[in-house]
Amino acid sequence: MKSKNKVWILIFILTLTIGVFSFTKEKSVFAGETGKSISRKVLNESKISNTLYDKNDDNLGESYYRSDRVVQAAKIIMGFLVPVVILFTGFSAKLSNFSKSIGKNLFLSIGIYGIVYNLIDSLANLPLTYYAGYIQSHVFGFSHQSFNTWIRNYSINLLLNFVGIFLFLWIPYKLMKKSPKKWWIYTGIAIIPITLFMYLAQPVIIDPLFNKFKPLGNETIERSLVELTEKANIKDCTILQIDKSRDTSMINAYMTGIGKAKRIVLWDTAINKLNLRELSFVMAHEIGHYVLGHIKKLIFIQIIITFIVLYIISKVAPSIIKRYRGKFKFNKISNVASYPLAIIIINFCLLFIVPSANAYSCYMERQADTFAIEITRDNEAAVSAFHKLSKGGVVVPKPDIFYKMWKYDHPPIKERIDFFKIYKPWEEGRSLKYDKYIINPK
Repeated sequence: MKSKNKVWILIFILTLTIGVFSFTKEKSVFAGETGKSISRKVLNESKISNTLYDKNDDNLGESYYRSDRVVQAAKIIMGFLVPVVILFTGFSAKLSNFSKSIGKNLFLSIGIYGIVYNLIDSLANLPLTYYAGYIQSHVFGFSHQSFNTWIRNYSINLLLNFVGIFLFLWIPYKLMKKSPKKWWIYTGIAIIPITLFMYLAQPVIIDPLFNKFKPLGNETIERSLVELTEKANIKDCTILQIDKSRDTSMINAYMTGIGKAKRIVLWDTAINKLNLRELSFVMAHEIGHYVLGHIKKLIFIQIIITFIVLYIISKVAPSIIKRYRGKFKFNKISNVASYPLAIIIINFCLLFIVPSANAYSCYMERQADTFAIEITRDNEAAVSAFHKLSKGGVVVPKPDIFYKMWKYDHPPIKERIDFFKIYKPWEEGRSLKYDKYIINPK
């Protein structure tokens, strides 16, 4: 092995070792402190915020903030470090040659490369994934999920990634060979039906692999919520509950899917802990996402961003390959060995995309909050529901601007509660913002 390659590998191993040590140290420092969950929103699900607010838990919040800031920084660093090491050691080129020797055609060889690369990346990130996804959530009381369930969900997610990469990674590389200059356009077009399929498949195929979904099971609650959907002129709305109480005590709800797969899902913890008025407000918030077309808007934005990122890859990657082809051991972007370089460029773009997406997400959440108040006219239930969401929770007292931009995809819960207390346009003779979506507004 060449000395330069040894240096890269030693740096990589050293970084992993430091990361594992840091996470173990954080666990011992905060092992006696507990709190409730703070969750991030999946791109195709619009969720009630779980960013929690409680003035009595500033110390806990500060501890969580210090821990999570390390986690987020480590995720960003590892997102660049793994593909950089694989590229500059020439391992990507070797893996490409190995895949070609096994695969009999482009589809198989690229699929094999993608699976092996994803496996290496997953193993390199496993200490971080384990800490962020399991240890941290238990240390701060976010979760009581069993380790067996966590490892099961992790394994299912990994297998789904393998399947997705094997089935679709060949598409851009096939198009690169056929159209070196316009491949990014054709790839973007090809991704559109895949994206739509994933939004259809997520609620009916993928989500049930992780949790059990079933009808509400309470006729009184179901009748009340159905009446609320009818008031918003939504026909045949699917309302389900999900068994999250086995993993956490947090309260949540979300809307997911498109077309006939569109549905509103209530966590069973919400059904168990909220009274009917509070549950109706939470439901109204999700209906707001439904009638305001937030998922459709997110799909459109996702498609536009995909085209932009593909264009950037098409312009930047060839220049980098030309400059470092001696280290990379390949000279064309159409070689699947360029995949780690594409990952690096995508991760760089995400540094700008994520804060922008979070800001837009906060805007949509405020819209859904406004709609929920206008259709229910129940400010008191809104306030009490969100107090229950925040009771005993973790608050980050003074997060820095970069942390807020990177993590806050919902407005702070205190701001939302303050809004619920004062927003009563019907009492002030002002028109409602979303009265056109409400049948017979008062």
